Amino acid sequence: MPFTQGALENIADKGVLERGQRYFEEGRVHEPRFVFPSSKSVRATGTVLGTTRYRVSMEVDLVEDIVTFQSCTCPYDRGGACKHVVALGLAAIADLARSTVDGSSSVLPQKMTDILNEFFNERGIAVNSSDAMKLASRLAGTGASTTSADGRMPILRDYGLDGIRLVISYDRKRDSLGVRPEALYGPHAIMPGDPNVADRGEEKPVRGRRVAYRLNRDWHQERKCLQDLDFALEIGVDSHGVWQAIGGQEIYRFISETIPDTLSHYEIVPDASAKRLFETRAEVIDADWKTSMSERGFMDFSVAWHCKGAGITEAQLARMMERGDPYVRRSDGSFLEPKNPDDVGQMLDFMNHAKRRADGTFAIEISRAPEMLSIIAGADHGRKVAMDRRIKTFLEETQAGKPIGKITLPSSLASVLRPYQKRGVEWGMFLRKHGFGGILADEMGLGKTLQVLALLSTDTGSARRRKRLPSLVVCPKTLIGTWMQESAKFTPNLKTLAIDGSASERLALMDRVAEADLVVTSYSCLLRDVSIYAERGLTFRYCVLDEAQYAKNGKTGTARAVKQVVADHRLALSGTPLENGVHELWSIFDFLMPGFLGEHHEFRRRFERPIHERRDKQALSVLQTKIRPFVLRRTKASEAKELPPKIEQTRECALTAAQIAVYAHTLEAARRDIFETVERRGFDRSRIDILAALLRLRQACDHPALILKGGDKDPELAGKMPHAMEIIDEAVAGGHKVLLFSTFTGMLDIVRAALEGRGIGHVTIEGRTRNRDAAIREFNENPKVSVFLLSLKAGGVGLTLTAADTVILFDPWWNPMAELQAADRAHRIGQAKTVNVYKLIAKGTIEERVIELQKKKRAIFDALMTENGDGLDALTWDDLRGLFEG
Repeated sequence: MPFTQGALENIADKGVLERGQRYFEEGRVHEPRFVFPSSKSVRATGTVLGTTRYRVSMEVDLVEDIVTFQSCTCPYDRGGACKHVVALGLAAIADLARSTVDGSSSVLPQKMTDILNEFFNERGIAVNSSDAMKLASRLAGTGASTTSADGRMPILRDYGLDGIRLVISYDRKRDSLGVRPEALYGPHAIMPGDPNVADRGEEKPVRGRRVAYRLNRDWHQERKCLQDLDFALEIGVDSHGVWQAIGGQEIYRFISETIPDTLSHYEIVPDASAKRLFETRAEVIDADWKTSMSERGFMDFSVAWHCKGAGITEAQLARMMERGDPYVRRSDGSFLEPKNPDDVGQMLDFMNHAKRRADGTFAIEISRAPEMLSIIAGADHGRKVAMDRRIKTFLEETQAGKPIGKITLPSSLASVLRPYQKRGVEWGMFLRKHGFGGILADEMGLGKTLQVLALLSTDTGSARRRKRLPSLVVCPKTLIGTWMQESAKFTPNLKTLAIDGSASERLALMDRVAEADLVVTSYSCLLRDVSIYAERGLTFRYCVLDEAQYAKNGKTGTARAVKQVVADHRLALSGTPLENGVHELWSIFDFLMPGFLGEHHEFRRRFERPIHERRDKQALSVLQTKIRPFVLRRTKASEAKELPPKIEQTRECALTAAQIAVYAHTLEAARRDIFETVERRGFDRSRIDILAALLRLRQACDHPALILKGGDKDPELAGKMPHAMEIIDEAVAGGHKVLLFSTFTGMLDIVRAALEGRGIGHVTIEGRTRNRDAAIREFNENPKVSVFLLSLKAGGVGLTLTAADTVILFDPWWNPMAELQAADRAHRIGQAKTVNVYKLIAKGTIEERVIELQKKKRAIFDALMTENGDGLDALTWDDLRGLFEG
């Protein structure tokens, strides 16, 4: 079976042949292996050492003496064979030549094995390939002399790959994990893929007989192991053949993820230094809290962390939370997986917002104590191990919502106040005792004004003994008279003063502030006068904001003005402290207790954005916990059960032909202009344009004349008018009185004309109305006045109109709280009849979608004022985009 140099000359040029000859003579061919696929061909493989190690293979037709296949991992691409193929071919020729002379070739055992297998198969004798190879090697005397010194044949051992193990070690000083792979061939452990390992040799003699062995390298599995480690470990292999994983994150990922996912088919053998790293356990982190009262208004606390009795530092936990790791590193490098990471994170966040003292303890305002106790109680493994008596008393009062001990109300009020109103006064006393502010958020109609007057009345005596300081109430201009009347009726002991009128009149009134117990002014007046208050050094016992949503936007002059008032205590009254979102809550609390909810940017990060954008119920729960002691919210359903029911109905009204034409034209123009504006300028910079377009669409839903200048104001052009007049006619016929609200004063003008045409008595309150009290008296006392026309903004707050039991909301408003306030002008204490509320909605228009948006805003309010956390959506461009659909 010839294989000659001529076969190589046919596939390589002269220069390549010469270089290949030199490589062969220099002994650069390593591990040549030869297999005979058939009696007519030989396949040769091996490694040739050039600038690096190249894997080479070739196949030769021994009959024709031609190379039928050749490949090399080198980059040679000039056509024909490379010098590495030539070197391997020359090694094959030499090996085949030796096999015919002395039988020392590695080819001979393979040929003899084939002959033996054929021999045994013909005779039906089953012999496995390993035994046949051993017998052939013994007959051929491959790799060793044929006999031992005593003349006996040597023991010949062939080892295949038994498996690959990964030996793991840990260098604590460098925080480095070492992975050393070992390929196991019988008792021999070698570095996978190492071409320098001798695959033949001798082992310890057995009973005086020499033992020769050969390793049948499984190059495929060895190379695959190296590839797996390269993929699994970014650092790679060092000069000692050890792969490295450096740092906690890399080590943890390797142990917890890579080994189970990628390396599970290898035997993992951690040595003594690494065993602890493989003992990762999920455990609960415990926290022991110690608290004590420090200076007035502050509380000290400390926290000791531990797990299974072993201490854990705050720094370890903080590092875990900051990096988002699922583990804590112990001092010995091992890993602990907390079972309660959310609890730990919430506690650490609370500590991060406390004042840190030099001795490692913390200080917080006492107002945050309920929040801290709620966090501890909500955690599965937080414990209060020490708490002094003063804090215990404070917490008891917080839970009760009133001071511990007997509370005495003036006899003139004790008989007037309802039980829930007395609790409201007690809650106010609790706030006053500890120097807190709060929001009285009772539903409209439950007597917030009376509760505050009672609270101020109980404070007057002590205030006079200490220092004569009046209290200041800031309210909408339209409610100044209401406060004066209510005070005269229920707390005549309070000397009242209203600061209103022209600038000169207000200046004169300010001279009398020191003589008063109660000063009442409007938001608009305070905005002009607050600098004068500062110049005169006016200070107050209480500063009370009525309809506190007027200060809901912290960027407005009104919000800045109320925060400049100097007062010992602060209260806010609002049935709707969250008209549009939790950002309004921050502004009100920034007036009540500056810093309580953090800086505005911090509040946005912790609460506003998670609640609005991600519907984060945990953030909602934390915010509820923080504000709960300082917000008192009761509803008529729970506290005024004697009130008759309020029945709400929605009536869909078809547009008239004239409205359809105007609405379609307005919608098309709005859709075209607004979408282009938003695309060009972005949503935030297009808000004014969007609201203007939406306003025009809503006007078209009421009457075409609200859009068309000089348009016909015929009431019959409004699709809602027949519904409104039907309700009014039926109410008047039954002796009932009606409140009709509209956003647009122009619509009230059209309704007024319709009422006059039917001879139905009516009065009006809108922004331009001067004498509101006269209009209210006329409606309540004159039986011939059946309808009260009110603009939603001017007439939606501060009025008691229990003479009416029918309410018509002619057009929906964005804010459901504003509509609720309007309807509750009639549904409040003193009402003896069932109140029917009718919402008129233009069918197939923007108004139907406004109702959907109202549900989202109402959901935010319910979520924070109650325990309901559902429906926390923000109004985005995607929400508003739907309003412009046809």
